[in-house]
Amino acid sequence: MPVSSWVVLFYGAVYVCSFALAYIKRGTFPFSESAAVVGIIGIGFTGLVFLATLFIGSTPITIHPSASELFFTIGYLVLTAAVLLRRSATRRQPGQFWQEKFTTLTFKLSLFVLIPLASLKIIWQIRWSDLGFTPGDLPGQLLAALVLMILFGGFNLAAGSAAGPIRRRQFSRKQVLQGLATAFCWNILETGLVEEFFFRAFVQTMLINALGSALAGICLVSLLFGLAHAPGIYLRKGDERGPLGESPTLINSILYSVVVLSTTGWFSGLLYWRTQSLVAPILVHAAIDAVAHTVEFIEGAAVSK
Repeated sequence: MPVSSWVVLFYGAVYVCSFALAYIKRGTFPFSESAAVVGIIGIGFTGLVFLATLFIGSTPITIHPSASELFFTIGYLVLTAAVLLRRSATRRQPGQFWQEKFTTLTFKLSLFVLIPLASLKIIWQIRWSDLGFTPGDLPGQLLAALVLMILFGGFNLAAGSAAGPIRRRQFSRKQVLQGLATAFCWNILETGLVEEFFFRAFVQTMLINALGSALAGICLVSLLFGLAHAPGIYLRKGDERGPLGESPTLINSILYSVVVLSTTGWFSGLLYWRTQSLVAPILVHAAIDAVAHTVEFIEGAAVSK
């Protein structure tokens, strides 16, 4: 059996075991909500991405990563994990919102984009297009992105826990629109570019070509993508509006990262694979997170009524 098949089985085994443990811990873990999210986002959203990208013309990025490139990829993943685990998370203090935002953005852009991008360009002369920096089928991408932004962002607004204050009309229309627009523009960089470049254009492309299987590459990156969020969830002591509350345990943070967050890697990985460009993945990712972060920007930036 090829290595790619073992990778898929490994991810399946980890996911099933995590799902089962989440069920056992349903007294403290939001199992019902998580299962619903998996069905809607993991399965439903992935299906929508498949349909929305049916007519996009793209050619799979084909590279032949050398042993040194694979060693760099794996080594940098380990380094990134170590940095994320060691980075202390501080609670935002009044008046420090933008200072914290710019500090976080600088950190993320450096760690997830600038360093790996510079290394790949300087040492291995990888083409910009092989790292997703290409318009590709731009009209098709923009149309697909618009449809997915409306559907995914709308779902987040209608059902997402972070958007609860918006649904309860705790803010004026001006505050919501300004907060949403600011959050979207900010997340184009902080989550869109940062996460889509690192996990999809960099790591996923390397693994798909090394393993010779898109499915194996997407599965493995989805797991890594989910687990990368665990330190932030745990060290920041969660989110008062989030499903785990303000003080999640380490095991619940890991379970949520695998069971729920790794499923977002399914549709994100598929979207990048079908478009072979960062344009649509960045826009869709930014739109989804913008809805979730609108209240944070309204309150943090003190948007007036």
